Amino acid sequence: MASVWIGNPFDNLPEEGARAQRYASLAAELAGRGHDVVWWTASFSHSRKDVRRAVDGTPLPAAYDRPDGSRLRLVPTPPYRSNVGLARIRSHRAFAANWRAAAEAAVASGELVPPSTVIVSSPPLSAFAAAAAFRSRWGARVVLDLMDAWPDAFAGLVPRPPFLGRLAVALFLRPLRRSADCALRGADALSAVSESYVSYARRRGAAAPAAAFRHTCDALRPPTTGDRGTAPLKLVYVGNMGRLYDLSTLLNALSRLNADCVRATLDLAGSGPDEPRLRRLAAGNDAVRFHGFLGEDDFHALLARGDAGVVPLRSASCVAVPYKLTDYASHGLAVINCLEGECGALVSRFGAGLNYRAGDSAGLAAAIASLAEDPTRLAACRAASLRMADECFLASRIYPAFADFVVR
Repeated sequence: MASVWIGNPFDNLPEEGARAQRYASLAAELAGRGHDVVWWTASFSHSRKDVRRAVDGTPLPAAYDRPDGSRLRLVPTPPYRSNVGLARIRSHRAFAANWRAAAEAAVASGELVPPSTVIVSSPPLSAFAAAAAFRSRWGARVVLDLMDAWPDAFAGLVPRPPFLGRLAVALFLRPLRRSADCALRGADALSAVSESYVSYARRRGAAAPAAAFRHTCDALRPPTTGDRGTAPLKLVYVGNMGRLYDLSTLLNALSRLNADCVRATLDLAGSGPDEPRLRRLAAGNDAVRFHGFLGEDDFHALLARGDAGVVPLRSASCVAVPYKLTDYASHGLAVINCLEGECGALVSRFGAGLNYRAGDSAGLAAAIASLAEDPTRLAACRAASLRMADECFLASRIYPAFADFVVR
């Protein structure tokens, strides 16, 4: 059996009350096959901007065995308040340096055996250097898992001072691009959350074996059938509330619908730096509700009550197929989407919902109205969305293939 290490600082942990995401699921699949699996993650929660805490609020221990048979190690990682800025980059570099130091110490003491395979996510860009050091020291194979198209995605978040503009961004990103290209060209194998990212890696010079394994759902949760009658269309948004999300357009579209007497509600779960501004924008609109972070049971309950899920990501985010598309589809929600590329193509191919142009509140309002006023169309989109989840996102199909790829 293989000794597999996973290096990813960002994913939420089931021990924090979150649903299993990519690396928890992969760790469980590999451990279930008898492999020795150690998942190294940050002591700092990227989503909550706090130390990792159990459901009862107590900080998680620095090392513990997980119920699935894998082991988890929390790497000391400095906090950062914003997803954009030098503090986050310094935190990423500290994670990589501290991971390497902790790993080498654990192997030297006999507490851990050296890895035969290291799976390292990108981002963060700095973590590949630690994985490459493990390869040099112990002969481990390095699998680079592309979660995002960094640093291209980061470029959309960097403020552009008018007196420097594109030149300032280019200079700021130059060392990040070098790190990204080094990782893409230096990995022994490449995995990715989308075919788009595999193509991106090839354009950047990656030549290693590569395959795409999308975000997944653990099960299909078909909606309960029944006549909606005169009930309003229930819209759901789950995820971050930041600069690259077209949420202002969504709130403006709801105001248009209210003025036109089209009944629709919106439930938002999650948080982010833009949440205070969005709350002000939605003030006085009883059709909009903010729920903050939800535990797994409440998360599924919210989606079960919905009719349609909104994917309001701008193309500048460079996201190809977001987690939220999988979440909506697995619950049979119609999808209202403005993300171009692979996500938009999937929605169109399956007929799972409607695409609109980012920033176009009138077009978004029209898309929402078409589902609110046409129950037959809504039902067809919901059935197609569930079919998309069945064919493209089921964990029971994707993670066995992912695990095969990792240890092959």
